[in-house]
Amino acid sequence: MIGRMKIHLAACALGLAVLSAPAAAQTMEFGCPDVGTTFTFDSGTKVVSRGRDGMDCKMDAVGGQPFKVRGLILANPAPDGADTSAFIAALRPERLWPLEVGKKIEARYSAGGRTWNYILSVPLAEKRPGPGRAMIDTFVIEMNEQGDKGERSVSRWWISPADKYAIRFDSTNSAGVANRAVVTEVTR
Repeated sequence: MIGRMKIHLAACALGLAVLSAPAAAQTMEFGCPDVGTTFTFDSGTKVVSRGRDGMDCKMDAVGGQPFKVRGLILANPAPDGADTSAFIAALRPERLWPLEVGKKIEARYSAGGRTWNYILSVPLAEKRPGPGRAMIDTFVIEMNEQGDKGERSVSRWWISPADKYAIRFDSTNSAGVANRAVVTEVTR
C-alpha cells in the first residue's frame, strides 16, 4: 500500500514537473510567420502573413486592411486604425530580440503634453496550451506602462517560436479595463 502511494506521488510530481517545465528553447531569433499562414482568433478575426520587412511582419486582416506588426507585438495601424508609428519609434520593441528570459528594455513616450514610461521584458519561457489545446513552447513578453498621472497597465504576449507569432495577448489597466485575444487555429 505504501509502495503504491509512493509510486503515485512520484508520478504526480513528475507530471507537475513536466507541466511547469520551462520551454525547451532559451532564446528565440526574430522571424515572421511563413507567407500564407492564417491565424484565427477567438473573436473570429483572421489574419494572414504576407512576409517580412525588416523587424515588421506584414499581415492582412481578412476582410480588412493590411498592417505591420513590429517585433511581433505592436501593430501599425493599431486595431482601431490609429497610426502608431511615433509610439513604435519611441518604444523600439525590436531591441528585445533575440528573445531571452531576463531581457529588459525601457522607453518613454510623450504625446499631447503627456508622458508614459515603459518597461518591456521577457520574464519567462513556458509551455502553455496553444491552438488545438496542444502544449507549445512560448516566450512571454510583458509591457508595464505608467502614465504621468498615475495610470498603469500591464500587457502580455505569448510568442510561439514554432508559429513565429503571438498566440495569446492579455492586458489590464488601472481603470479596470481588460482585453484578451487568443489564437484558436493556425492554418498553413
